Amino acid sequence: MKWDIGIDLGTQSVRVAELNDGPVMSSSAALAFREGNRVPICAGDIAERLVGRTCQGVDVVYPLRDGVLENNLYAASLLQWIFKRSEGVKSRRRFGATITCAPFNRPVQKEALLTAAIDAGAAEALLVRSDAAAAVGAGLDLNGPEAKLLIDVGAGKMTCTLFTFGRVAAFGYVPYGLNRIDDRVRRILRSDFGYRVGKAQSEEIARTLGSAMPDKAPKDIIMHATGIAMKDRRPVNFDVETKPVLDACEDVVSELARLCCSVVDNAPEELSADLNDTGAVLTGGGAVLADLDRRLGQALGIPCRVADAPETCAIRGLWRIMDDPNAYAQMLQGQQSR
Repeated sequence: MKWDIGIDLGTQSVRVAELNDGPVMSSSAALAFREGNRVPICAGDIAERLVGRTCQGVDVVYPLRDGVLENNLYAASLLQWIFKRSEGVKSRRRFGATITCAPFNRPVQKEALLTAAIDAGAAEALLVRSDAAAAVGAGLDLNGPEAKLLIDVGAGKMTCTLFTFGRVAAFGYVPYGLNRIDDRVRRILRSDFGYRVGKAQSEEIARTLGSAMPDKAPKDIIMHATGIAMKDRRPVNFDVETKPVLDACEDVVSELARLCCSVVDNAPEELSADLNDTGAVLTGGGAVLADLDRRLGQALGIPCRVADAPETCAIRGLWRIMDDPNAYAQMLQGQQSR
């Protein structure tokens, strides 16, 4: 089967590659539905802009939650929207689709995702490990004998995988991602300071003031934010200091550091020794958190670097896998035909 389109489906975003053109689209994975209607009003970045601004009877949803398929109807609707927008497949009667899938998904969830792709119009669907696609996109040779450590930090999941000879030697995951930092920022501002802020505002605060190394982060930075004062129940402008944001980051980052150390500790000694030379590579949108590579490098005692354009590594790697999936046979997670 010829794989015509590749889809990196994440918790918050979706990226698309076509076999002949490479990566062609990056968009939000949001869908807006009117109550009682199975057809979305809109999808992608337009639906994302409706978060927190919807009127009565309209909901903004995402197919995945914490890296796991939550609703196959939402997934089928999003994939159908993607197929209709893709120049390479929208005019074809039969085409094959490859989709990234979190390695910790249960078999029933993988089956549901494959079925959603078939229902959306694909003649055949193939699932690929998301961490393997990210590793290939970061330029790692998974089929080589030396160990390769890939740390994938996303919005809804964080994984650490040790590859060798085209197989997974050790693996671990945390069933949440950097979205947890945004949630904790909102909770701290509400409980400790009496301000309610929306999702977009909390993301901007975490991105601006967050750091993986609180001891090294500047403490005198203040960010202006907008929210609602719970005491007066009115919109206000207020200042956010660095400390509460660093506290929100620390819990998530320390858990990721423990995960990576556990994966390395459980790996065979010869492979762990290889990491002194090959180091670790960070991918995913969360890899850009300030000083995350330094923090993990110190925890592991090995070199750690952020891949080029880490948020697009998975879709670039998936594009390469589409061309020759047999070379990565151990990284495939399921296949289904119409």
